[in-house]
Amino acid sequence: MRVLLVLWLLGLGGCGYKPIANFADKVLGKGVYVRLVVNMPNPKNSVEFKDMINRVVVQRFQNTLTSEKQADSIITIEMNKVLDTSISQNQEGFTTFYRVTVYVTYTYDNKMGTTKSFEFSGYYNYAVSLQNPLITYNNRLYAISQALDQTMTQFVSQIAYEGKVK
Repeated sequence: MRVLLVLWLLGLGGCGYKPIANFADKVLGKGVYVRLVVNMPNPKNSVEFKDMINRVVVQRFQNTLTSEKQADSIITIEMNKVLDTSISQNQEGFTTFYRVTVYVTYTYDNKMGTTKSFEFSGYYNYAVSLQNPLITYNNRLYAISQALDQTMTQFVSQIAYEGKVK
């Protein structure tokens, strides 16, 4: 078993594999501050979004969250728009499924003087409960969270690309 682990590690090193953290360091530096522009119609999702980005900074980028003054980079996140689109109706004409689409802007400013902004969108479908509006509300919150997760994956990929071409 140890032999397989050693061979696997050698294979990763030999093939030129580098974790995203290597590329993120080139773009963001070591200390990162995340600034949130709250989406007033969806404040709960906005706060959850900032927590999700903080986890990405620590886990995926392997960076440190710092104060704004100490940061090498500031990432500003903003949910610009959240759209609900009916995608299915029952025989009486009531909507039974919605697709929520979230439009997000990510902007980073680093100490090297680089400022870049990216706009991404994500979507997720959710069911409507005609008997219990609380279920519909919770389904919508979950769908927005999943759509935001899609945009974060796009942002992580973009940061990796930016670090690779640097």
